[in-house]
Amino acid sequence: MIPHRVRISEQATARLKYLKSRTGLTPNILSRFAFVLSARDMRRVTRGSADLSGQEFNAPTLFGEHQELYDLVLVRYVDTTQDDREPGAIIANHIDNGLHKMGHVRRLEDLVELS
Repeated sequence: MIPHRVRISEQATARLKYLKSRTGLTPNILSRFAFVLSARDMRRVTRGSADLSGQEFNAPTLFGEHQELYDLVLVRYVDTTQDDREPGAIIANHIDNGLHKMGHVRRLEDLVELS
């Protein structure tokens, strides 16, 4: 279900750059955290920004060696919410939503408190 390439919004890209400078974590690791932080609520995310002109990730880079687990999270989310959008758009919206939830993060320790 996960597409080979996922593009996120400019706003998410800027937020990831900021978080990388504060935590030292790479954008793909931060995006994984944001995706799960949003998807674990199992509430339908609103249609986020139509602007998907930000950073583009290859799925293996974005999700790493546990891509199958992220795929299961996405399938469960789609089944639970009946979200009929393209998987790439759903992933991008979850990353946007998760990054919003990470708004107060200023250091690596703040991420630990979110989990």
